[in-house]
Amino acid sequence: MAGATSDPVASKSPSLIAGAAPPVGVGLPVYNGEPYLAASLRSLLGQSDADFELVIADNCSTDGTEEICREAARADQRVRYLRRDRNIGVVANHNQVVHETRGEFFSWAASDDEYRPDRLAKLSDALRTHPDASVAISAAEEIDETGRVLSLWRNTIRTDHADPAVRMRAKLADPDENLQMYGLIRRSALLRTGLHAQIKGSDRILIVELALNGHFVVVDEPLLRHRNHTRRNSEVTDSRSFRVSEGQRRRITLPNVEEGGLLLRAVRNAPLRGRDRLRAYRALSPWLRRNAVPMARNVARAGIESARGIGQSKGP
Repeated sequence: MAGATSDPVASKSPSLIAGAAPPVGVGLPVYNGEPYLAASLRSLLGQSDADFELVIADNCSTDGTEEICREAARADQRVRYLRRDRNIGVVANHNQVVHETRGEFFSWAASDDEYRPDRLAKLSDALRTHPDASVAISAAEEIDETGRVLSLWRNTIRTDHADPAVRMRAKLADPDENLQMYGLIRRSALLRTGLHAQIKGSDRILIVELALNGHFVVVDEPLLRHRNHTRRNSEVTDSRSFRVSEGQRRRITLPNVEEGGLLLRAVRNAPLRGRDRLRAYRALSPWLRRNAVPMARNVARAGIESARGIGQSKGP
């Protein structure tokens, strides 16, 4: 589709020309992203700091996504297009694109969002200026289908605090604010996490893990244009089952129990000193208390479903 590419002169990455890995890797997982993909690619490839690579992971799209992506890859050496021969599920596609990119910093990109030209430059500078930070995030404009600004989002949780326990507690108290996922992430911190888990709410768990690995530095400018549209929500809910694969949907699930286990694992695996780790475990206590009843219901429901399955397998 015409208009998806950038100026081929401006697109040259000094690192790629020298045969080296660019300092920033951007991963764009996509499934049937045709409506907004060209605009998203234009904004990504129009970054003022051209020294990055963009890996597009197409999860076996059935619309015009492939054509748009191949055109972008032909026109710009920074773009690498990977097409799955089958839909592997959103979780796997999001996780695998991390390993396909290189560089000190990594950012997920969404096929329906848009990005200000100086986004990567300013977020990269923020991470270099704050070597203990795990993520650099910015403010964001929420836009509609036409690009009209609906509202301005700013990070309101204390993920920039020096104490990892405070950062964890703040995120758990506000689980629905997940735009931090679209910041620029230090790769070494990201690879110490479990990436996205095969459960609903994997974004917030990953944000907790990143918060335990370092504070978030905030660039208080709207460098991201986050598109809010009906299709985005319905696709995730209906056809992709909250980023969970088809195989995962067929087994008995205990979502609250699994989330609790993942949060405990996050504290156990975080690079914390003994006292800080203990404080992080204590910060998890309010979440465990709030979710005690849902976890008990998970176990009871799993027992009932398991008993039904055993009964059905025995037959008459």
